Amino acid sequence: MAEPVTIAVDVMGGDRGPAVVLRGALQALEADPDLRLTLVGPAEEVEPFAAVHDRATAQVATEVIEMAEPPVNAIRKKNMFLSNMSHEVRTPLNAIVGFSTLLASEEDMGMDDDSRKQACEIIRVNSHQLLKLINDILDLSDFEEDNIHFNIKEHDAVKICNEVIETIRASYKLNVRLEFETALASLKLETDDSRLRQVLINLLVNAVKFTKEGSVVLKLEKANDGTALFSVADTGCGIPKEKQKLIFERFEKLNEFVQGTGLGLSICRLIVTFVGGKIWIDGDYTRGARFCFTHPLKYKSTLL
Repeated sequence: MAEPVTIAVDVMGGDRGPAVVLRGALQALEADPDLRLTLVGPAEEVEPFAAVHDRATAQVATEVIEMAEPPVNAIRKKNMFLSNMSHEVRTPLNAIVGFSTLLASEEDMGMDDDSRKQACEIIRVNSHQLLKLINDILDLSDFEEDNIHFNIKEHDAVKICNEVIETIRASYKLNVRLEFETALASLKLETDDSRLRQVLINLLVNAVKFTKEGSVVLKLEKANDGTALFSVADTGCGIPKEKQKLIFERFEKLNEFVQGTGLGLSICRLIVTFVGGKIWIDGDYTRGARFCFTHPLKYKSTLL
């Protein structure tokens, strides 16, 4: 005589519903007299079946993982991110390859100096975009693997802000006023200056990107709690209230039609949190968008 075999059967629903599953369970019981089934699902589905089949037992379960649950959302966002990445990589790469090919054959194409300069500028801009994309992905990976390293030293925040402003002025064609305001002659803090610059540049470049006219202002002050308070305010299109709660989440983008990975602000939050600060969007600011973050003057690791 064969040993009885017990199999657990999911009757939670699936694509075809409990009725199909139960019909299959009945056929299996009829085909194998040594088979026993444990039916897992809603009471109204599994208990009546078990009551009339002595080799079936009911295990009531009421929770179903819906498509809106966090694990599924995470997978969906990852898939959307990978799809977005293929587009974000391909767009600047196509420009680089296309205009490089054009320059290589400029004698045949009869390009003049202005056209050549324009092609070189397109290559430069797209190379910068591609490099930023790769750096964002590497940064995110390092944070996720706890493989991130900060070189903490004492720096002058006023000096860093001035240098960041000059860097952006030299690197981007600006259609708005870019200003730095502070009443401080200097403000010493313990930080990784390259990471602080990364946060400031990300916030400022975002502001410039979404501001068609007016100004973008970086401000530095010493907050009442003794921390450094940075803010970046613009006169751009602003951020809808419904987006403000999501803006620091990974893979979220301010505008689907503007190049970007949706990682920049998420990485900013990771960096600011790492040094013990806080970052937020000022919901009361109505002239555009205003991002703020704090940075302790003395570094204290947030790692356990």
